[in-house]
Amino acid sequence: MNAPFRFAAYPSNDLVANGVTVLVSAWFLVAAGAILGDPASPYTQRAVEAKPAQVAVAEVPGRATPHVHYTVRVMGKRTTG
Repeated sequence: MNAPFRFAAYPSNDLVANGVTVLVSAWFLVAAGAILGDPASPYTQRAVEAKPAQVAVAEVPGRATPHVHYTVRVMGKRTTG
């Protein structure tokens, strides 16, 4: 395209591009509001059965929390460069 297309009724192509951008942005803003405002569908919700919690309780005699000591050894090779 050697010669750009120009709209005769408007002073510049920038005005047309800006107008299209504003219209598309407004459309997406309205669509986002409609999506967020839409209630949840009962067909996409899963029913979760409530089961009693099974909790194992272990008592440590003498202390509330046991002391555990871990030793971490890091082994590696150095390269000379």
